[in-house]
Amino acid sequence: MMLLTNYPIIMAITIICILLSCGTLWFICRHPIPYKGLYSIGLGIIIGLCSIFLFTTIKHLERQSQLISAPTFISIQSIDDLELALADAANQHKPVLLDVTADWCAPCIAYKKEVFPSPYVAKQLAKYTLLEANVTANTPQDLALMKQLNVIGFPTLLFWDNNGNQATKARVTGFMDASKFSEHLHQQAQLTQ
Repeated sequence: MMLLTNYPIIMAITIICILLSCGTLWFICRHPIPYKGLYSIGLGIIIGLCSIFLFTTIKHLERQSQLISAPTFISIQSIDDLELALADAANQHKPVLLDVTADWCAPCIAYKKEVFPSPYVAKQLAKYTLLEANVTANTPQDLALMKQLNVIGFPTLLFWDNNGNQATKARVTGFMDASKFSEHLHQQAQLTQ
């Protein structure tokens, strides 16, 4: 069902097919038609063709969505891991995005499944060194990292520029959909040029 809501044309065709089928069935049942059997057969053929069309279209879109590879995040466990990753990114003159996440956080999961893999966001994220700090375990290292980064809510997305300086105004706490997050990344790219 999620696939249908992502593609409004398919959803509209599905609704039209359902309405046409229901209307035709209602008409056949209410009105005396000399060849009811032929109309029923015709309706069955129309429903069958619509089903085949929808099934093949959905399968095609699923295959296309699998071709888009989700960005790969490097896992960090501590402040030391973060400092090493930031130094490495600064040496490569790449900006950094750190996703501070937890397994129980629904918006964090939505970022991973819906926002980061979306084609226009994934293309923008290719320019970044992508880091992930999963603090679900709430270990002393997790707590120290959250304290160091001043993380008070989930998800928290932190940014660093090409030189390894933290872009504090770019910080995101909470959820943004793919289009808003793409716009946010675009604004960050303009500020760091």
